[in-house]
Amino acid sequence: MNDLKVMLEAELTGLNFIQSDFDLTAINGGTINSSYRLQTSNQSYFVKTFESDKIALLDRRKLFRIQSVLATEGLAVKPVYLSKSLSFQIDQWLDSPTLDQIGESSLTITKCLASALTKLHNTKIDAPELDLPSQWQHYLSLIDVPVSDSMQQTFDKYASIWYRACDTKKVFCHNDLALSHVTHNQNNKIFDWEYCAISCPYFDLASCVAVNGFSSSEEASLCAFYAQYSEQRLSEVVKKVAMMKPLVELTYKLWYEAARQSS
Repeated sequence: MNDLKVMLEAELTGLNFIQSDFDLTAINGGTINSSYRLQTSNQSYFVKTFESDKIALLDRRKLFRIQSVLATEGLAVKPVYLSKSLSFQIDQWLDSPTLDQIGESSLTITKCLASALTKLHNTKIDAPELDLPSQWQHYLSLIDVPVSDSMQQTFDKYASIWYRACDTKKVFCHNDLALSHVTHNQNNKIFDWEYCAISCPYFDLASCVAVNGFSSSEEASLCAFYAQYSEQRLSEVVKKVAMMKPLVELTYKLWYEAARQSS
């Protein structure tokens, strides 16, 4: 990490829009990636490093372009610079509390998330499709453990569920919508687009439930608001989210084990 920060500071020094007297202050980041507030004499920026790229197969140039388009749609902050080494990105700084920083009720929280998810799922954008079973295989290759017959049967079963679901409906998804990724204001801005893709919307909902550790009542509230905003039957939303939950659980389990062994 210290080596990465040294490289980060060295590249920042060479940028013509960053004054030489800049200050780089660490802020709370994700499980693996580090985040900083970059302060110059007249401007603030958000900087995120990409240590997780050792685990996930991400096209940073494509993600930068997607975020740029989303910024014009009012859904994301504008990305300013992608490092030459693809090891960090600079975004505009946004002074707005996120959903994890407010003292609102869980009902207000789930309502905001459902609104954000509905907007995302109605956004038309050129993005890669998520091949979740291939992602599982990649994580398994990093974990390097033998796959038993029963485990392989589970993978095959879940892969079948995934492909059928995507054949039925696929939209633009975030796939990691934590409370810290959504601002609390009338025009929500969304952060951290690392895992965005054309994907199953109910996987996106189930991921949102899992990453935020929602209770059964909070999950029910999220599904109810989403069904209302997306004009779907609640029973169908609940059923399809329940179908995706084991796939989300498997994905998270494999990701965390790959992260643990790669650290």
